[in-house]
Amino acid sequence: MSEDSEQSIWDHLDELAQRLRIIILSVVIMTLIFAVFPSDPSVIWRLDFSENRALILTIMEIVQNGLLPNPDVNLIAFNWMDTFYIYILVSVILGIITSVPVIAYQLFKFIAPALYPNERKWVVAFTVSFIALFSLGAVYAYFILLPTTFKVLYGFVFQSRVIPFFSVKDFYNMVAVGMLGSGIFYTFPLVLFLLVQADLLEVSTLKRNRKQFFIVMLIVTAILTPDPTPFTMLLMSIPFYVLFEGTIQILSRMKKPKPDLALEEGIRASKEFLERPPPPEISDDYDIPDDGLSSDPPPDDPQ
Repeated sequence: MSEDSEQSIWDHLDELAQRLRIIILSVVIMTLIFAVFPSDPSVIWRLDFSENRALILTIMEIVQNGLLPNPDVNLIAFNWMDTFYIYILVSVILGIITSVPVIAYQLFKFIAPALYPNERKWVVAFTVSFIALFSLGAVYAYFILLPTTFKVLYGFVFQSRVIPFFSVKDFYNMVAVGMLGSGIFYTFPLVLFLLVQADLLEVSTLKRNRKQFFIVMLIVTAILTPDPTPFTMLLMSIPFYVLFEGTIQILSRMKKPKPDLALEEGIRASKEFLERPPPPEISDDYDIPDDGLSSDPPPDDPQ
């Protein structure tokens, strides 16, 4: 790791707070743009706001037409604040989605001190991958997960012969949870990738704990999915598990396993022992010098 990693916990918290402020500021700016920007930009240079329609209202109409399972389904507001609530909610959702590049960049810059200098060049690749994975999850939720969810739930209503009136607040809450939850969930393999590259997690650990991970994944998807039916949970978990397996395969090729240090030390010691020159041989006629410490008794002194 680099010298930048030698910081106190307070320095890390201060840096995290600064990056969170940048992320929140980006989300607020994009939210305001969606909330006040007109759907027809020509009214700006014509200065005619008499028939102005905010961009967010047009987007909400597109969402309703695309996700409601039947034209007979009607959304109703149960109190005065429901329409204002969904106006702000949809604006914030779109603000978060369009701020994903900023979120990805700030996240990488916060984790960068834990990486080696040659790994910091991945900032562009990380940002692009984060945007792609989040977009994949959000698009998958919008075109497959949410329509399937609404059709399944509407089937229960239709079979019960109940008049199909639904709360507009509940509808957009399900859309928000489905898209944001799926988008964030699909970026998790990228988090695993960073943890492995920072030597905080081993690829062998991921391989050994596949079953436990799959169980945890089912629990998380059961919480994040906007309805309690197992069919929707499987729709969300199966593609994610395929993505998880793909991440393991990529990491297995990029991250070489660390050698066993004890085994490596034993091999090195064995090589040194085998490469040592043999000791010199002692011939039979070799005279051992008298060092005065011989145990034989001295000869008798002739008189």
